[in-house]
Amino acid sequence: MKKQLKTVINKLYKQPIHALTADELGMYFEHRLEKLINDKKVLTRNELRYLLSETGPGNRRIDPRIISRLADQDIFISPIYATLPEIQKLKDQKEKVEQYILAHKTSKETRASIIELIGNYLKKIETVSDSPFVVEAVFDDTPISCLIRNGDWVFPDSELFSFLKTAQEQKRFPVVISKKISGILFPVFKGLSILGLNLYKTLLPKEGEKLIRSSAYKPKESFLPELKYNDQFQFLTKEYVENIQDEHWSGDQLKSFFEGVMPNNIVACYANFLNLKINIADNFIDTVSQFRKNKATRGLLESYGAQEKIAHPSDWLVFPK
Repeated sequence: MKKQLKTVINKLYKQPIHALTADELGMYFEHRLEKLINDKKVLTRNELRYLLSETGPGNRRIDPRIISRLADQDIFISPIYATLPEIQKLKDQKEKVEQYILAHKTSKETRASIIELIGNYLKKIETVSDSPFVVEAVFDDTPISCLIRNGDWVFPDSELFSFLKTAQEQKRFPVVISKKISGILFPVFKGLSILGLNLYKTLLPKEGEKLIRSSAYKPKESFLPELKYNDQFQFLTKEYVENIQDEHWSGDQLKSFFEGVMPNNIVACYANFLNLKINIADNFIDTVSQFRKNKATRGLLESYGAQEKIAHPSDWLVFPK
């Protein structure tokens, strides 16, 4: 098994992770999971997705859809430390955090705060869909439609492409905001002249800060490291929501996007979007197949196929020549 694992790891020095076979990926996942459990002692499913999908070398990050399929537990505990009272307490605290995130990342309270937050930059905001969360608004003089996936990824799926198709039909400029946008989508966004924002954080009510910060263990003993909840958050405090335009928040991803990326690019991007010769379809393949017929487009379709085959192994994908 060690020899096989070494072969898989060596393969990743030369190829992206979606080049692995299903068996190789399963072996690599178990290897990474074992190392993380030994290091973190207590690990929730959400932490696992964060650590395997959003940290470390880019070519070794695992699609979170795959993790959801391979992870057969909601919480993992190192068997060596499982009986320690401190570890049991940490487990209970982390489970409460998981429940809080699940309950609040898409709650009415959180969405109201997000609308107030982006209202610092947008006019005439109106929620047009709760699932997915879509708002229409005006940025300067440009009508926009904004897909917001708080605390989640945006994937190259029908939800995204249906949103883009509707925006094109309504002549609204599409903006995509999420914790993380799947990397394969950025050449697509470039080809369609649309803008997307990786927040790298989950926006949560301010009350969640105390709970998450308390989900930590600072040992007095030297044989255990300091342990904490592993993910990134931005708490929707009054100071943040109402005063994001202040210099104090310089470096904030959302602030930089709405104060830099959007004003510098939206006029040209919107003009290009309106003049697209591509009719956006409700799926990746039928949209990207309209791109210029070249090696880059073919490679994009092949990469998509490889990723989707791993994420959805029961699906058969046929690509146009």
